[in-house]
Amino acid sequence: MRSGRDDKGEGGFQLISVARIPGLKSEITRFPLATIGLLTPAVLLVHGYHPLADDGAVYVTGIKKLANPSLYQSDAVFATSPTRLSIFAHVLAPLLHWSSLPVLLLVCHLASIFLFLLGARQLATRMFSDRRSSWGAVLLAACCFTLPVAGTSLSIMDPYATARSFSTPLGLFAVAAVLDENWVGSILWLGLAALLHPLMAGYTALNMATLALAQRRMWRALGLMFAIGWLLSAVIFIATHPADPGLAYNRAALSRSYFFLSSWRWYEYPGLVIPLLLLGFAGFRSRLPWPARAIAMSAALAGSWALLTSLCFVHRSGSLLLARLQVLRSFHLVYIAGVLLAGGMLGRWTRQHTRAMAVLCLLVSGALFAGQRLTYPESSHVEWPGIKPRNQWRQAFLWIRDNTPGDAIIALDNDYIESPGEDAQGFRATAERSAVADWFKDGGIASNFPEAAALWWQGSTATGRLNQASDQQRLARLQPLGVTWIVLPVEAKTGFPCPFTNSRVRVCRLSRALLHGADSAK
Repeated sequence: MRSGRDDKGEGGFQLISVARIPGLKSEITRFPLATIGLLTPAVLLVHGYHPLADDGAVYVTGIKKLANPSLYQSDAVFATSPTRLSIFAHVLAPLLHWSSLPVLLLVCHLASIFLFLLGARQLATRMFSDRRSSWGAVLLAACCFTLPVAGTSLSIMDPYATARSFSTPLGLFAVAAVLDENWVGSILWLGLAALLHPLMAGYTALNMATLALAQRRMWRALGLMFAIGWLLSAVIFIATHPADPGLAYNRAALSRSYFFLSSWRWYEYPGLVIPLLLLGFAGFRSRLPWPARAIAMSAALAGSWALLTSLCFVHRSGSLLLARLQVLRSFHLVYIAGVLLAGGMLGRWTRQHTRAMAVLCLLVSGALFAGQRLTYPESSHVEWPGIKPRNQWRQAFLWIRDNTPGDAIIALDNDYIESPGEDAQGFRATAERSAVADWFKDGGIASNFPEAAALWWQGSTATGRLNQASDQQRLARLQPLGVTWIVLPVEAKTGFPCPFTNSRVRVCRLSRALLHGADSAK
């Protein structure tokens, strides 16, 4: 159902046919495409770019493994597992024959920004009938690009390229097609999203079904759908309860605090409740166009169902299968819907106060810019391809890549990502060497892929408090795992020879040649 908007023209700009893609409506003006093209580099500069940080490093490791199977022999499961359910790495790996990976990743990131803004535009034009409101929605979406989604460990979009960087805009195209009642188009867009990220596509499908019923005011059918979903969750909970914390996989799942509401910090809870209340309020505002109200209602209902299901059935002593499904990821589209609604309403409110909208966007952008600088304080805000990294941990990882054998196995403390100045830079993606499993990123892989759990538990146990251990303890733990090199913060005491040292980190060769068996500070 469209809002009655005349698609033959907009503000005096003639329409041109770009491509007949289902659900996208493909007749858009030159002006929107040009504006989105200008917003794309602005988003990059405001929100930053860190291609080998956090989950970006996980996907890059998979791409490098597919392109060069000789890499990561001892820890291949951590490189290949994330590639099994997504075509993302499989599409990019062959492209390395024609382009360097750093350039390819930047192109992908810019493309994902453009597609996200285009998807926001497509959805906004269906929610609001006037141009000012739809552009207000897009502008606020650009400002909120890296907005965290409560305590779910998600952001609306990431400052690096992953499968979700493309499944998210495809999901927006699918939701826009639902508002058009273009069912074939919506299924096609959803299918493409599922090829990239099946889990996120599943929650997009939930939001699409909710929207389709809400749009037609089929409240009984909507209530029945959520009741069946809740009962199905109850059956899964009973069938897979209780959890056995002794199993390696269960330990991996329990290590993910964001799976369980009971492990969230107190200030993260309002991030679930307040958006639902605001969206519910917007859904009952008769002054809003019906498509915008339908989006608000469906987002509030889907989010409420996810919150209720999590409260009832996702517990540390309960079904870890439900924890693994991360039902609170439904809030990803809840937040996007909220941002678009807020932007559209502000665009209408500031019709006579353009400066107010500009000031608001500057404040939001400035806050998220500051958030990115606090998250990556010792890395360049935009890590351009071919530029020497400012981050000193990455400098050490690059030294390892260039100066150690290809079959070397490296050990780092299991929470090295939390070390001062590390900035969540992924070791494997940069160093192209095998590493003993760490607690954080490898734990995230193990929590989703049980086949990685045993190796994760063995490795993260061996590297626990490695920075504080003596050299004899390090040898005893690491040599059975075939470790030949160790990465330590510069303040850690060791008698191992360390051919690379900077002000943050040192790279040392694991050796029994200790000075009379005693540790010494180097």
